[in-house]
Amino acid sequence: MVNHIDRTNYTEGLHRVADHCYAWLEPPGGWGLSNSGVVRAGDEVLVIDTQNDMRMARAMRAALDQCFGSRDPAHTTIVNTHHDLDHWTGNGVFDAGRIIATDAAVKEMRSTPDPDSLPDLVEPDTAAGAWARGQAETFDFTAWTRVEPNESFAGSRTISLGDIAVHLVEVGPAHTPGDAIVHVPHDGVVFAGDIIFHRTTPISWASISGQIQACETILALAPDVVVPGHGSVTDQEGVREVRDYFSLVQDHARRSQAAGIPLEAAYQDIDLGPYRNWAHASRVYANLACAYAEAEGRPSPKPTEVMEQVIADDHALTRHSEQSTGGRQ
Repeated sequence: MVNHIDRTNYTEGLHRVADHCYAWLEPPGGWGLSNSGVVRAGDEVLVIDTQNDMRMARAMRAALDQCFGSRDPAHTTIVNTHHDLDHWTGNGVFDAGRIIATDAAVKEMRSTPDPDSLPDLVEPDTAAGAWARGQAETFDFTAWTRVEPNESFAGSRTISLGDIAVHLVEVGPAHTPGDAIVHVPHDGVVFAGDIIFHRTTPISWASISGQIQACETILALAPDVVVPGHGSVTDQEGVREVRDYFSLVQDHARRSQAAGIPLEAAYQDIDLGPYRNWAHASRVYANLACAYAEAEGRPSPKPTEVMEQVIADDHALTRHSEQSTGGRQ
């Protein structure tokens, strides 16, 4: 079943957002619950990101088959917007002839651990360790196989689906080193990947200034519809909110660093203003750490260096755990 988009209707499943464009939504958009996109023109189907586990990928594949019918793999293309596993774990489910990502994303994918190894990457007797075990128990990686892109690009690339032109635009380093967005100008739609988290706190692992510039790149395209990597479907206003959030973080980090204030104190002192009630607000610790590193000319911290603080203070995650028993997080 396809739901025609109502931006107040943030429900799991396939939603039509424009003539040729669809969003597969996974509310509430928290850890591991990412959105995917679909563009269909004639017999050609483009899948943008393929979900975090096998169950969700198969559910999405079943919905596409029900709506569009079974397809020749030669008529199916996947674009992975970046290397985070919740955006490409399901690649093998969709039988695509082409799988495309940026050069930088493919490089990161090749060194990304298998999805079921997350608990092994953090100390077990920590908040992050408990979170990692919960993720492993929540998501289904049974029969997962590593299916990486077979094409890559740098800068930009245009692909054709029937008579529809689809533009792939590299915007990283931003959320990760190799982010890309997917622009369908015919329909006024941008699939933003994790450049945009809508009304839930975004997180950067690569470049805060890159995140801000990526938002500006999206705004310059003047889309009517923006499908975020996490959260409900939005428009240009949602992009501005994310840009302004990262600008606030960057400004606070620069002032604090110039005053000799350590990262931990800057984290305690930041006033998030209108963003304080966004879910997973503690992700600002990772964003400040990224901003500090960028200002000092250092590589961004690895996720394992910041996740304990982020998870320990993640009150949205705590509330969800208290309200559910064994549900997805």
